[in-house]
Amino acid sequence: MKTPKTPLTLLFALVCAAGFAQDRNAEAFIVPSTVYVGDRAALILPLPGFALKENPETASVVTAAVASPSNDLEIHRALLERRPVGSRLTIEFTAYAPGILELPPIVIAGETFNGLKIEISSILESKVLSDPAPPLAIPGTSLLVYGTLTAILCFLSAAFWVMFWGRTRIKGWLEAWEKKRLLKGMMGIEKHLRRTLVKGDDTCRNILDALSGEFRLFLSRFTGERCQAMTAVEFANTELKLNREFLEDFFRRCDGIRFGGGEISGKNAVSMLDDIKQFLAALKSAQHDKGGR
Repeated sequence: MKTPKTPLTLLFALVCAAGFAQDRNAEAFIVPSTVYVGDRAALILPLPGFALKENPETASVVTAAVASPSNDLEIHRALLERRPVGSRLTIEFTAYAPGILELPPIVIAGETFNGLKIEISSILESKVLSDPAPPLAIPGTSLLVYGTLTAILCFLSAAFWVMFWGRTRIKGWLEAWEKKRLLKGMMGIEKHLRRTLVKGDDTCRNILDALSGEFRLFLSRFTGERCQAMTAVEFANTELKLNREFLEDFFRRCDGIRFGGGEISGKNAVSMLDDIKQFLAALKSAQHDKGGR
């Protein structure tokens, strides 16, 4: 004999049924699982044991149009499907605001589904602006870097200038400096021989021999020609860019005094030193004018 159901048993069954009805949203799932703002998605609610009230024998899908509740949510359609493994409710939607949105009540096939909620993600939620990056180098490094680059560029420019244009100029400067140095040296020799002659520390012949040798050596270095073995006539016929008439007359007179066989007076030696002094002064003035141009 079956024991009749007590009021307590009926109350427990009602509570379980109410709990099942309120937990429908927990069983629902969204496709895709993560929905971003602007994506089209679908909320699927499985309904095991649910039977369609409208033409249950023939109907397999019931579609209902649902008005969109606001501008943040657009519901495209709602479908109630009867499947061999159980029925399910599918709601296709597009959300335009992030957060948890609640769907409006869905009335379909004589049933009302409410309390359904969806969670919408935003691609901006995890994008947080980072703090300003620390400086890559200590203060003053930029000045050091740009200063080094400027120095390198200046060095390269100077190198190119020397290679393509400055080489000739530098060569000219070096030649002018060398000639100036030779002139100064020969003038010093002339002064030294003059002081020696005035003091009487040496004979006039030795002084003229030294003057002739040192002057020929000076001309060789100054012009780049082999002047040490030239005679007076050869100086007249040479292509030296100097006063050839003076050179011919000087060496003709100097050699005549030195090899004449007679006594050489101090007057003759002073005359030859004066000629050398005037020649060197004129040559120095010509070199100065040439360097100025």
